[in-house]
Amino acid sequence: MSTGALILVISSLLIIGGGLALFLWAFFNGQFDHIQKGSMLPFDEEEPPGRRTDQILREIEEGEHQTRGSRK
Repeated sequence: MSTGALILVISSLLIIGGGLALFLWAFFNGQFDHIQKGSMLPFDEEEPPGRRTDQILREIEEGEHQTRGSRK
């Protein structure tokens, strides 16, 4: 086996081992216990999930014309 191939195999094993070590650390430290909790962090009682309250996402009413760069 050539030196280049040996370096490639060893570095690949180190990268895979590091990834596995990081996954096991996260798993055993409870990082995957509440996966859905992170997706609900932007919402509170004032802005419940499923209801648009941002001005950017509001629907344009009939007859209202919005030009680029204007805010209401």
